[in-house]
Amino acid sequence: MAKRNTVLLAVTGMPPTAIFGQPTSVFVGGPSRSLLNWVVYALASRTDPGFIWTDVRLPGEVLAGTDPLARGLVDPDRLNIVYPQELVPGDPSAVPPAGVDRPAPPATVRRLEDFLRLPLHTQRLLAGAPKGGHPIVLALSNAHRMVGPYPTETVAPIVRTIVESGAILFVTFADAPPEGRFAFETVLQVEGETPRRWKDAALWVERGPTDGPLPSGARYPLAEFEPIAAVLSQEFP
Repeated sequence: MAKRNTVLLAVTGMPPTAIFGQPTSVFVGGPSRSLLNWVVYALASRTDPGFIWTDVRLPGEVLAGTDPLARGLVDPDRLNIVYPQELVPGDPSAVPPAGVDRPAPPATVRRLEDFLRLPLHTQRLLAGAPKGGHPIVLALSNAHRMVGPYPTETVAPIVRTIVESGAILFVTFADAPPEGRFAFETVLQVEGETPRRWKDAALWVERGPTDGPLPSGARYPLAEFEPIAAVLSQEFP
């Protein structure tokens, strides 16, 4: 109950607090890339202002002026712009499992192999994360551009590995909802078409863990959801 009460305080305008505190995974889907980015920006900022953002961008792409990335709200030192081909899966056979003897427990070998299957970019982010203390917060936008090299059956092991590495992972997906979204602990759908009309938009919790802060089936108007409204009201009053 404590976690849900915390969210109710945030939604009703009481003192701000983080919604996600432990390593977990959050899928954020909907039709508007810019609005999805605002939702993730607000949630990630509330979770840890030092979050790291990776934007999957197309060559020559120009972001809409309503996008938080276009407005320079993410520190350049914490923003990684990558092309889809830079996030292809890693190859476990290409790197010898140094320090792991063959008699090692199967679970240990499995975790190492799963880690090495992550894109090299993701491996570097996780390897550079502080040890102990708060989890590293990672945001990945435009995950719909990575569907090709990551069929549905590969999503769960990838998400699990990132979370087991001590990360809170936010992912945006601006396309038809993929089956792989259910590999995430929390699945959010943003019902809205543009950041300029965010007061008409809503956040629907398609899936939430039973002991988590956002219960499955809950629907929150963005105008009443304090963590997001606090950010959008400053940019689009």
